[in-house]
Amino acid sequence: MKKHLLWILIFAVLCLVCAAAVFLMGRSGGRTAVVAVDGETVRTLDLAEDCEIDVSLGDGEFNHISVKGGRVAVTDASCPDRLCVRRGYIRDGVPIVCLPHRLTVEVRGGSGGVDAVTGR
Repeated sequence: MKKHLLWILIFAVLCLVCAAAVFLMGRSGGRTAVVAVDGETVRTLDLAEDCEIDVSLGDGEFNHISVKGGRVAVTDASCPDRLCVRRGYIRDGVPIVCLPHRLTVEVRGGSGGVDAVTGR
């Protein structure tokens, strides 16, 4: 009987530790937004912390990037079509691309869910 209760206690403690680890990892998930120009990383932003940055590209060209609530977006840009701004906030998946400025914003890390499902 005592051995049975000991195993239940060990199992309960392990479940509690696992739940705490999942909770703490889920808060930021270790996810970052990688901002690159011409394929070179210029900034890495932690999605757990809200912030706003400007990426200056010279000749008055810029992209304004905002991190809010675990998501990232290009909220303003000096490019003519502003497709990167219309893309809105992303949490994961397809990156934000500004072709005229050769800028990309990509979310990396964390659990991110399922990348793909294959079947036969």
